[in-house]
Amino acid sequence: IFKDHSGLDMRQKLSIVGKMIGRKKLSASEIYDAMLILNDSGEKISITKISVMLGCSNRTVHRNMNNELKREKELLNQQL
Repeated sequence: IFKDHSGLDMRQKLSIVGKMIGRKKLSASEIYDAMLILNDSGEKISITKISVMLGCSNRTVHRNMNNELKREKELLNQQL
């Protein structure tokens, strides 16, 4: 995307590309809602199923999932 003589070093270029692409920010409430929907439908809750529902990667769910949500996921799965 960058011209050879743009004057930007590699770090500046990566910074610009990172801002353009950006990471999808998930809130705990979005993850929790997806977990409840899966639980209500009788499905076992997994990171993959949550990421498919939210349209993001597994890594994004892992990154935004706090310890409380992890405990709640285990509790909901035990109830099935």
